[in-house]
Amino acid sequence: MTPQEVLVQYGRAWFERDRNARIEALRRACTEDIRFMDPQLGLLNGLDAVADMIGDFMNAPMAGHEREAREEHDRGMSGSGVSVEVVTPIESFHSFYRYSYLWHFPDGSSSGGTSFCEQASDGRIRLITVWPGSAPFPIPPSKR
Repeated sequence: MTPQEVLVQYGRAWFERDRNARIEALRRACTEDIRFMDPQLGLLNGLDAVADMIGDFMNAPMAGHEREAREEHDRGMSGSGVSVEVVTPIESFHSFYRYSYLWHFPDGSSSGGTSFCEQASDGRIRLITVWPGSAPFPIPPSKR
Protein backbone atom coordinates (compact mmCIF):
# COMPACT_ATOMS: atom_id res chain seq x y z
CA MET A 1 0.00 0.00 0.00
CA THR A 2 1.09 3.55 -0.64
CA PRO A 3 1.23 6.07 2.22
CA GLN A 4 -1.94 7.69 0.84
CA GLU A 5 -3.82 4.36 0.80
CA VAL A 6 -2.72 3.39 4.29
CA LEU A 7 -3.61 6.82 5.69
CA VAL A 8 -7.17 6.47 4.40
CA GLN A 9 -7.43 3.17 6.30
CA TYR A 10 -5.82 4.73 9.37
CA GLY A 11 -8.19 7.69 9.21
CA ARG A 12 -11.19 5.37 9.17
CA ALA A 13 -10.06 3.94 12.51
CA TRP A 14 -10.25 7.41 14.07
CA PHE A 15 -13.92 7.72 13.10
CA GLU A 16 -14.93 4.18 14.13
CA ARG A 17 -16.90 4.26 17.40
CA ASP A 18 -16.98 0.49 18.03
CA ARG A 19 -13.70 -0.65 19.68
CA ASN A 20 -13.53 -4.03 17.91
CA ALA A 21 -14.26 -2.46 14.52
CA ARG A 22 -11.66 0.23 15.31
CA ILE A 23 -9.04 -2.46 15.99
CA GLU A 24 -9.88 -4.14 12.67
CA ALA A 25 -9.57 -0.79 10.85
CA LEU A 26 -6.20 -0.25 12.53
CA ARG A 27 -5.11 -3.77 11.57
CA ARG A 28 -5.60 -2.87 7.89
CA ALA A 29 -3.40 0.23 8.34
CA CYS A 30 -0.90 -0.76 11.03
CA THR A 31 1.25 -3.70 12.06
CA GLU A 32 0.22 -5.72 15.13
CA ASP A 33 3.20 -4.29 17.02
CA ILE A 34 2.52 -0.66 16.03
CA ARG A 35 4.33 1.90 18.17
CA PHE A 36 2.59 5.26 18.62
CA MET A 37 4.58 8.07 20.22
CA ASP A 38 2.87 11.22 21.46
CA PRO A 39 4.46 13.97 23.58
CA GLN A 40 1.61 13.85 26.13
CA LEU A 41 0.81 10.13 26.11
CA GLY A 42 4.30 8.74 25.73
CA LEU A 43 4.85 5.48 23.88
CA LEU A 44 1.89 3.21 23.15
CA ASN A 45 2.54 -0.34 21.92
CA GLY A 46 0.16 -2.52 19.93
CA LEU A 47 -3.23 -2.24 18.26
CA ASP A 48 -5.21 -2.46 21.50
CA ALA A 49 -3.38 0.46 23.11
CA VAL A 50 -3.70 2.63 19.99
CA ALA A 51 -7.40 1.73 19.60
CA ASP A 52 -8.08 2.68 23.23
CA MET A 53 -6.21 5.97 22.86
CA ILE A 54 -8.26 6.84 19.78
CA GLY A 55 -11.51 6.04 21.61
CA ASP A 56 -10.46 8.19 24.58
CA PHE A 57 -9.54 11.09 22.28
CA MET A 58 -12.60 10.95 20.02
CA ASN A 59 -15.51 9.95 22.29
CA ALA A 60 -15.98 13.28 24.09
CA PRO A 61 -16.01 15.62 21.06
CA MET A 62 -18.24 13.23 19.11
CA ALA A 63 -20.80 12.86 21.89
CA GLY A 64 -24.18 14.15 20.80
CA HIS A 65 -23.19 14.07 17.11
CA GLU A 66 -23.36 10.30 16.55
CA ARG A 67 -26.03 10.57 13.87
CA GLU A 68 -23.80 12.57 11.54
CA ALA A 69 -22.48 10.19 8.91
CA ARG A 70 -18.79 9.80 8.14
CA GLU A 71 -17.67 11.39 4.89
CA GLU A 72 -14.35 10.96 3.15
CA HIS A 73 -12.90 13.94 1.32
CA ASP A 74 -9.91 14.40 -0.96
CA ARG A 75 -7.79 15.62 1.96
CA GLY A 76 -9.48 14.12 5.03
CA MET A 77 -12.59 12.81 6.75
CA SER A 78 -15.46 14.08 8.83
CA GLY A 79 -18.18 12.58 10.95
CA SER A 80 -19.96 12.93 14.27
CA GLY A 81 -19.16 16.65 14.35
CA VAL A 82 -15.39 16.19 13.99
CA SER A 83 -13.20 16.50 10.92
CA VAL A 84 -9.55 16.03 10.09
CA GLU A 85 -7.81 17.60 7.14
CA VAL A 86 -4.36 16.82 5.74
CA VAL A 87 -2.90 20.27 5.03
CA THR A 88 0.45 19.34 3.46
CA PRO A 89 1.60 16.95 0.79
CA ILE A 90 2.63 13.52 2.06
CA GLU A 91 6.41 13.53 1.77
CA SER A 92 8.17 10.18 1.71
CA PHE A 93 11.59 8.68 1.27
CA HIS A 94 12.87 5.16 1.84
CA SER A 95 10.35 3.66 4.30
CA PHE A 96 9.39 6.91 6.08
CA TYR A 97 6.85 9.65 5.43
CA ARG A 98 5.35 12.71 7.08
CA TYR A 99 2.26 14.86 6.75
CA SER A 100 0.60 17.66 8.70
CA TYR A 101 -3.07 17.80 9.63
CA LEU A 102 -5.70 19.86 11.43
CA TRP A 103 -8.51 18.53 13.59
CA HIS A 104 -11.74 20.60 13.75
CA PHE A 105 -14.14 20.02 16.67
CA PRO A 106 -17.85 20.78 17.21
CA ASP A 107 -17.05 23.53 19.76
CA GLY A 108 -15.20 25.48 17.04
CA SER A 109 -11.73 24.64 18.30
CA SER A 110 -9.00 23.04 16.24
CA SER A 111 -5.60 21.49 16.81
CA GLY A 112 -2.93 20.25 14.50
CA GLY A 113 0.29 18.39 14.23
CA THR A 114 2.70 16.54 12.02
CA SER A 115 2.99 12.76 12.03
CA PHE A 116 6.14 10.93 11.02
CA CYS A 117 5.51 7.31 10.05
CA GLU A 118 7.65 4.28 9.30
CA GLN A 119 6.29 1.71 6.86
CA ALA A 120 6.57 -2.05 7.19
CA SER A 121 7.45 -4.04 4.07
CA ASP A 122 3.73 -4.48 3.23
CA GLY A 123 3.11 -0.72 3.43
CA ARG A 124 1.32 -0.70 6.77
CA ILE A 125 2.48 1.68 9.50
CA ARG A 126 4.89 0.25 12.09
CA LEU A 127 5.69 3.56 13.87
CA ILE A 128 3.82 6.85 14.22
CA THR A 129 5.44 9.81 15.96
CA VAL A 130 3.13 12.77 16.56
CA TRP A 131 4.55 16.28 16.83
CA PRO A 132 2.14 19.10 17.75
CA GLY A 133 2.38 22.38 15.90
CA SER A 134 4.57 25.00 17.54
CA ALA A 135 5.95 28.47 16.79
CA PRO A 136 9.18 27.11 15.24
CA PHE A 137 7.25 24.40 13.32
CA PRO A 138 3.80 25.82 12.53
CA ILE A 139 1.04 23.81 10.91
CA PRO A 140 -0.15 25.27 7.60
CA PRO A 141 -3.64 26.79 7.67
CA SER A 142 -6.76 24.90 6.77
CA LYS A 143 -7.62 24.66 3.09
CA ARG A 144 -11.35 24.58 3.70
